[in-house]
Amino acid sequence: MLHPQIVEKPALTVVGCETPFLHALSPTATNIEVIGPLWGRFLSRAGEVAGRKGDEMYGVIYSRSEAERSHPDELQYIAGVAVENAGSLPAGMVSRTVDAGAFAVFLHRGPIQGIRDTVSQIYRDWLPRSGYLHTGVADVELYDHRFCLDSADSIMEYWVSVTKRSPVNSEDSFSYNSQHAPS
Repeated sequence: MLHPQIVEKPALTVVGCETPFLHALSPTATNIEVIGPLWGRFLSRAGEVAGRKGDEMYGVIYSRSEAERSHPDELQYIAGVAVENAGSLPAGMVSRTVDAGAFAVFLHRGPIQGIRDTVSQIYRDWLPRSGYLHTGVADVELYDHRFCLDSADSIMEYWVSVTKRSPVNSEDSFSYNSQHAPS
């Protein structure tokens, strides 16, 4: 079982390219087919983003309201970089600020194609048994110097926004909610 660190993270503003996708735990998942090409589009334009902070890249995963989704398992993904403030956006790009808060930080090891297994362990094994609930703020993927797309030695951080369960809810069973499912 994965064992995360619970870390308080400051607010994070990301500018990049965005697309909807069907999350990794969906029977009709499109994450691998959709997110890889999105990164390709963004990487060719990353130099257009002004005010970039650091060399890291981020994937931000969040849900829209049911009325805005075309499928119950649909989430939004932004491939981007951190900035001090969004300011003027390059054409076709978006910005999103992930609120400060507590995150369970997991390490995904190995090629990115194995992310489904990591996500499954987080949402089907760790979260239901943990003392935490998903807050629904966002999930964040951090790609830094440790990441190498297809390498067995690759490491990527996967952050899940969490809050401690109240004692009243600590005995409740976790029911899977596609609205909070990640890439």
